[in-house]
Amino acid sequence: MFRRLDQGDLLLTSGPDAEVFRVSLRPFAFVSTIRWCDHRRELFATAVPAGRRVPDVSTNDRGELSLFRCDPRDGGWQRVYQGYAHDPVCLPDGGYVAHRGAGLTLLDVRGAVVRELKVGRFGWGPPALSVSPGGDTVAWLRWRGDDGRLRVEGVEPGRSAEFRTTAGRYAWLDPQTLVYVHGARPRLLDVASGATRRFGRGLHDHARRGVTGGTDELRALAELPARQLWESYDDLQVVGDDVWFSAALVQQRGPLRVDGIFRTDRGGNHLTLVAAMPPGDRVEGFFALPDRSALILVATHDGTAVVGRREAAVGPAAGFLASGWSPLLESSQPEFGFHRLPASAPQP
Repeated sequence: MFRRLDQGDLLLTSGPDAEVFRVSLRPFAFVSTIRWCDHRRELFATAVPAGRRVPDVSTNDRGELSLFRCDPRDGGWQRVYQGYAHDPVCLPDGGYVAHRGAGLTLLDVRGAVVRELKVGRFGWGPPALSVSPGGDTVAWLRWRGDDGRLRVEGVEPGRSAEFRTTAGRYAWLDPQTLVYVHGARPRLLDVASGATRRFGRGLHDHARRGVTGGTDELRALAELPARQLWESYDDLQVVGDDVWFSAALVQQRGPLRVDGIFRTDRGGNHLTLVAAMPPGDRVEGFFALPDRSALILVATHDGTAVVGRREAAVGPAAGFLASGWSPLLESSQPEFGFHRLPASAPQP
């Protein structure tokens, strides 16, 4: 599903030329997360009803966020759970899991509490919940200051683990494996044992062997020794059989730099440069699609200062994405970012 904002309404569609549904966001003063549940064919969101307290970082007030759902065919919102809830995911059995501020709350299809996991204290870091491909495990980030540790919780009692692994971004590679990045090259985490290992080759190593769609700048960087380069990774997604990531390869003392979106196979063996940014532009995030299209969030820099932001699109759906539509995340895809601050108009 795809979404587009139209003043105080959310427009939904399954793709170009498909029916468009209109859902009002006016009942809410604030929306922290909104997703699509493919199991139930409905929207679900954590939001603050109009007239209630919204989150406020300056006073450390988490606000009165509750869980709601909506059938886009009628556009009406129903409250599922009145307790605090943020960054929810839906389960194959129709239930939900939401962040409770310090841990997780597992709910049945009616919104009744099945189980609570109480961990740590409330913080503003993104919990980034996601459901495994098998639907039996929820991964999330537990924050301690600036350190986000990967955790997994079984939908059924008996499986709960926090790993020593710190992740800036992560995604499910298969029902037992997470792929994650934290600045350095991607790694794999076995959620059963906690063991980690490297994923594929590093960007410089790939460049030396040849990257499909590689630019002259990337080929020039490939000729330099690794000790003369900086290599960094940011966003990460798994879509179908493809692993996508944003990365930069930079000459430490020279003008050469490649900042872009890359795609590889599940073994990390063959790399394709999907899009390279013009000088001064950096990738802030992206949304990849099964047809290998991507919506890219771009920041323009003047030195270290951000002086502008824009969106770019590539692939077969580039025209559709460029018209203002963006993918609506599902429960298998973690959402990264902090609580959105109150605004004059509701924003999903």
